[in-house]
Amino acid sequence: MSGFHAYATEKHNPVKTLISLDSNESGEPGFTLIELLVVIAIISLLSSVILASLSGARESARDTRRYQDFRQLRTAINQYRNDKGGWPGMDSHSNWPVSKNCDTTDIYQDLISGDYLQSMPTDPSESVDCSNLTDQDGDSEFYYGWDDIDNTGTKKACFGINNFESSNDAGELEDLNEVSNYVGGGGNGSLQDANVDFIYCFEG
Repeated sequence: MSGFHAYATEKHNPVKTLISLDSNESGEPGFTLIELLVVIAIISLLSSVILASLSGARESARDTRRYQDFRQLRTAINQYRNDKGGWPGMDSHSNWPVSKNCDTTDIYQDLISGDYLQSMPTDPSESVDCSNLTDQDGDSEFYYGWDDIDNTGTKKACFGINNFESSNDAGELEDLNEVSNYVGGGGNGSLQDANVDFIYCFEG
């Protein structure tokens, strides 16, 4: 009877069942509660690190897309210049977003309708509408911009990337960056009104 009583007491002691998980039903060693908590904490930490890494990788991928978009646009714009003797987008819609969603702007019409591009490069995180860039709160926005400048006596045009995500500067485009010596014009404000991260000017 005493043996049965001891077994019953041990079998149904809720406190011991809660804090002692050091064996399973087969009697083999298992995990204690502390060990399980440590494992959970490690998994949570690793999950946070992995999520942060994935977020950084996505930001880098979007910046790489911005570099590629600029190079594609530069090629198309220079080809237009060679063919037409002037820059695209110089009629009325200067200092406007460069975007597939802004199909009424002159830069869009000149390059897409003129078959210099199949589709208009667009910032992968675009967050503005199709209105003049000086009317928008641009510091934290993502977009490409286009502005003509005539205040130096030589007609030229400039392309801007408002924000990069994985770098404090223009990354691999920094050697081409003209933000520091850019002077806006064209009658509709300037790209630099929004503290653009990258500006490249076509001159000639």
